[in-house]
Amino acid sequence: MTNNTRRPIIYIYTVKTKRLPQYTARDARFTAKVDAWQPMPRGFSAAFGPEDLSALNARERGFDPASRKIAFLTFENAFAPLGGLAAVVRLLPVYLGKAGENVTVLTPLYANIPRVKEAVASGTLELVLPEQKFRVSSYQGTVSCYRHGAAPVPTYFIAVEGRFTAELNPYSYVDSSEILDDSLVFCAAVPYVLRSLGINRDILFHAHDWETAPIALTSKIAVLEGVLENARTILTLHNSFDSGIDADRKRMFFGDKAQGDTVLKCVIPLLNGPLTTVSAPFASELRVDPLQRTVFTNHLQEEFAANPPIGVENGMFGKPHLRYTYTALSHARQGVYDKLLAEKRRFREAMLRTVGVMSHRDGVIGGLTEAIIDNVGINGTDASVNTVINKNGNVNVDVGDRPVFFMSGRLDLMQKGFDVIFNAVRCFPAGKVGLIFCPSSAEGARHSGELAFFREIAQERPGDIVIWPFRVTEGDYVSAVLGSSFLLMPSFYEPFGAATEGFIYGTPVVARATGGLTVQVRPFSGGGAGSVGAATGLLYRETADGDEACAGWSDILSLPVDQRIRVPLYQSMVKEAFDALSAAADIFADNVRYGRMMVNCMDSLRDFSWDTAVSKYRRVYDAATYRGFFDE
Repeated sequence: MTNNTRRPIIYIYTVKTKRLPQYTARDARFTAKVDAWQPMPRGFSAAFGPEDLSALNARERGFDPASRKIAFLTFENAFAPLGGLAAVVRLLPVYLGKAGENVTVLTPLYANIPRVKEAVASGTLELVLPEQKFRVSSYQGTVSCYRHGAAPVPTYFIAVEGRFTAELNPYSYVDSSEILDDSLVFCAAVPYVLRSLGINRDILFHAHDWETAPIALTSKIAVLEGVLENARTILTLHNSFDSGIDADRKRMFFGDKAQGDTVLKCVIPLLNGPLTTVSAPFASELRVDPLQRTVFTNHLQEEFAANPPIGVENGMFGKPHLRYTYTALSHARQGVYDKLLAEKRRFREAMLRTVGVMSHRDGVIGGLTEAIIDNVGINGTDASVNTVINKNGNVNVDVGDRPVFFMSGRLDLMQKGFDVIFNAVRCFPAGKVGLIFCPSSAEGARHSGELAFFREIAQERPGDIVIWPFRVTEGDYVSAVLGSSFLLMPSFYEPFGAATEGFIYGTPVVARATGGLTVQVRPFSGGGAGSVGAATGLLYRETADGDEACAGWSDILSLPVDQRIRVPLYQSMVKEAFDALSAAADIFADNVRYGRMMVNCMDSLRDFSWDTAVSKYRRVYDAATYRGFFDE
């Protein structure tokens, strides 16, 4: 008997799902802090008084959260970058737009910076608002505006006659008061530009750092003067810098409405949402770290108590295109590292060729005498003779292998701690380690003292240290990170940092345990072969604490760089850095441990998501737009 009953056809689909980041205690603290935030009437009452405050309240009652427009204010941009803020500007507005936010970026036009000049001359930046007069309080100026047509979100460059005249980067003035004047003029001009662009209501300004923070006050003055219908402000600190502001400038730009003697003291009480910064550890450090409390933020503690900083970690700054083959990574994840390490060796050879080419550039200090090995195993396994190239292009003979550390960043010795690493390298026997240092913002005479210090140590250690005191191309930078053994980040403080730039290229990181670096680097905790666990690098920290640390920081930052070693706190820092570099050298000499750490670096990238950052910023935006003002 035949059964003709048709059986149902079952289709099985395989769906690829995005790996969701783990919800951590840090995320729970963020949620609790945002939910607990409340507007701060005391600051508004002190700045505006009953009549103006009543007028602001009347305007704010018409704010429509569902129609909010995010005005993203930044002093750095694609044509005038310097630090991490430029990377955030390149990425965060795009991800906010993808999440459904209506984002417009506004930034100054630095007409004297070469890349800006080229963009204007080529039409990349197109004039959309011809010169027109504007006025705020007793300041009056002439403003025009350019649009970057190729930008992924609407991006406008504001020009004001006589301002934004820096020639190298947005902050490269001999007189730092020029930065303050640029800040005040920019924040005075922004409301007028937005109105001219047809944006005059439901605006949420997202200001970044103190340079754009005055918009919290100038926008409210613009509302009172009828330039804007309504506007609110939140602020993200990417650093702990502030600027003093004198009575004449306050009167010129703010009338009688500024209630502090620094920019941040004036504006933090006037924010309409939670104060944010770029990592949870740095948010805490702003209030409790000895360096911050002693040197940078002691004057802001009352403001921080009223609006406690909340951390929102950045995503990755670089593109996560791994340079290693699938085969090498697959074997490495199974504990077989020879293919991965062989590829790292080829990247090292390319890096050393870059060093050789760079040796002919003007200004290069020192040089590396380092092995370039063809068709041999890791750590000289099958090598008998290694060809080497030194700074002068001579060919020498060497055997063996050593870690080469790479360190870069703007030459700011109040923050970056580069000198600690140079003092630590001095503690190694000659030839034990190599160091490539790229202080990208070194500016001739302005940094001659710092460069003299680095040059002296490089001359002490010929063949061990090379210094590139200029901005290098992206290709040369990638070559250095990709081929180096470890990326160094010895910051005295680091709001977020860029350790992930090393991880993208399979390069572990050695860093001082501070700020966002403690979020990014999973530290090695010691042990024998193969015992790196999930570590992606090494963290170190000096041992002094409390009053001793506070006094030590005052001494360190007040002394010339070549005299800091006299301070006990600094000596402890150098010792801990040397110990970390020594441990890194030991790991590099162990193929199993180093290979495992390389894999950990690349696998950790999934934990750094701009989508996560966007979801948190949108929570902050909600707080500002739904709860960001108070009625009488």
